[in-house]
Amino acid sequence: MFSLAFPLLALLAGFVVLSLSADRLIASAATLAKHSGASLVFIGMTVVAFGTSAPELLVSAVAALNGAEGLSVGNGIGSNIMNVGLVLGVCALVTPLIAHSRFIQKEFPILVLAMALVALLMANGELAGWDGVILLTALLAYCFYLSRCVINGEAEPEALEFLAISKARAALETVLMLALLLGSSQVMVWGAVELARAAGISELVIGLTVIAFGTSLPELAAAVAGVRRGLHDIAFATVIGSNIFNLLGVIAFPALLGNGLQLPAPVMARDVPAMAGLTAVVGLMFFAAVLRQRGQMNGRDGSYTLSRAGGGVLLVLFSGYMWQLGLSMSA
Repeated sequence: MFSLAFPLLALLAGFVVLSLSADRLIASAATLAKHSGASLVFIGMTVVAFGTSAPELLVSAVAALNGAEGLSVGNGIGSNIMNVGLVLGVCALVTPLIAHSRFIQKEFPILVLAMALVALLMANGELAGWDGVILLTALLAYCFYLSRCVINGEAEPEALEFLAISKARAALETVLMLALLLGSSQVMVWGAVELARAAGISELVIGLTVIAFGTSLPELAAAVAGVRRGLHDIAFATVIGSNIFNLLGVIAFPALLGNGLQLPAPVMARDVPAMAGLTAVVGLMFFAAVLRQRGQMNGRDGSYTLSRAGGGVLLVLFSGYMWQLGLSMSA
C-alpha cells in the first residue's frame, strides 16, 4: 500500500499544478501578445487554442515519448468523451444551454469529419508518422478556417483575460507556466503508469479515466463558469473546439513523437464508438430542437436549446461508459 503513496501523490500534485498553470498560461501569454501589438484575432486563434488544450497535448506527448502509447491515445479519446458526456451534461444541468446555430451548422459537422478522419486512420490498428502529419495538416486548416471566420465577422474571439503586468513579467510568466505544464505532465504520466502497473490496470484505461478527467478539468471549470454568467456559447465553443483539437492535434503529436502508435484493441471496439455515439446523441438532440422550434422565435433567432433532460441523458450515457470501463478493470 505504501508503494502506491508516491505515485498517487505525484498524480494528484500533477493535476493541481497542471490545472493552475494552464489557466495562468492563457492569461500571461495573451497579455504578452497584447503588449507585443498582436491583434485580438491572432491571440484568440493561437494563445487560447493552444492554452486550453495544452494539458492534453503535453500529457499525450510525454506519454508517447516514455513508451506509454495506450495512455497517450486514451487521454486524447477519453478527453473527448469527458467533454461531451461530463462537461456538456453538467453544464446543461446547471442551466439549459442555448447554442447559436453556427455551432450546429458549421462547427459540429467539422467535429464529425474530424472523428471520421481519425477513425479511418486508426482502422488498421496503428497511427503511423504519416497519419500524424495528415492530422496536423487538418488542424492547421481548421485554425485557418477559424481565423477567416473571425475576420469575416462570423464569430467572435473568445473572451480573454489580460493581466495588469509588464511585458517582461508576462514573458517570464509565460515561460514559467510552460515549464510547469511540461513538468507536471511528466509527473502525472509517471504516477499514472506506476499506479497502472501496481494495480494491474492497462495504461489505456488509466488514460481514458484518471488522466482524461484531470486534463479535462480546465474545460469543465471554464464551461461551468461561463454558463453561470449566462455565456452559454462558451460551453459549446469549449467542447467542440477542444474535441477537434484533441482529435487533430493531441493524437497527431504522439504519433509523430512516438514514431507511430500501436493501438490497443479496445480503442476501436469500445472507445471510438463511445466517443462517436455520445457526439451523435448531441447531434440528434439538436436536430430534435430544430424541429420543435421551427417557426418559433428562438428558432428564427438562430439558436437552439439543450435542455436539462438532455444533459441528464448525456450523464447517464457517460456513467454507463465508465461502468463498462470499470468492468474491464476487474476482468
